Amino acid sequence: MNTPRRTPRLAEWVERWNTPLTRFLGRRLPAHVDPEDLAQEVYVRLLRVRDLETIEEPRAYLYHVARNIAAEWRTRHYRQQAHSSEELDDLIELTTPETRVEQDMEAQRLDQALRHLPPMVRAVAYLKLRGGQTHEEIALQLGISTRMVRKHLTVAYAALRRLLVRERER
Repeated sequence: MNTPRRTPRLAEWVERWNTPLTRFLGRRLPAHVDPEDLAQEVYVRLLRVRDLETIEEPRAYLYHVARNIAAEWRTRHYRQQAHSSEELDDLIELTTPETRVEQDMEAQRLDQALRHLPPMVRAVAYLKLRGGQTHEEIALQLGISTRMVRKHLTVAYAALRRLLVRERER
């Protein structure tokens, strides 16, 4: 699924336009939303695009995807309302032994895939995916820049996607 040119092309886009893209997203969303998280979502979606090489205006395409993600976030955020106690009780009842086993199996697959990553990439991905930390928190904890956090996450997401897809195909 990954062509040899796809990942380098996407990496080039990240290198060239990540900072302006993050600022662009930051201007379109409330202050409590981490624009770097949404930028990562942009790159994850671009990993699903089959032919990045055929995109003639990559920056315009990148911003188009970012605009859509920002709009989706705003729509989801505004639709969220406080849940009644009955709705919360229904959610609790949906957690069955089967769903718990399924969630545990997914977590094990993710942990197994994380073990294949280089140490720093693995640490950054683990803190983001398991710890739910922001880019700034990860950077402080590991003593690296937020830019390096973003780069490591881009590498991690691409590798995890490749590893998890390969495992599902077995």
